[in-house]
Amino acid sequence: MIDCEPMHRAGTDFKKGELAACLYTREGCGLCEQLVERLGEAGLLRRLDLKMVDVDSDPGLKKLYGLRLPVLEVAGELIFEGQPDPLVLVPAVRAAIEVAP
Repeated sequence: MIDCEPMHRAGTDFKKGELAACLYTREGCGLCEQLVERLGEAGLLRRLDLKMVDVDSDPGLKKLYGLRLPVLEVAGELIFEGQPDPLVLVPAVRAAIEVAP
């Protein structure tokens, strides 16, 4: 697992009980923006400490995730990648939240 270093936070303030989440993205990634919007619409951003990681800042990340964006990890587990369809994304994130330690 690659360490999730923040590019910036998508949410506001980190609160105790939120799960660490990484969104692998790049500047101008419209699908990545849609994914964050879908999480917000579903009320899930407040449950996550979401850090956005620019894959173009690291050759290893770019090679691993560059063609798969957006890629979302929750609690260190890859749970979603690609087109942010809310019918797939939202249940996947909710399930990850429920089973996280």
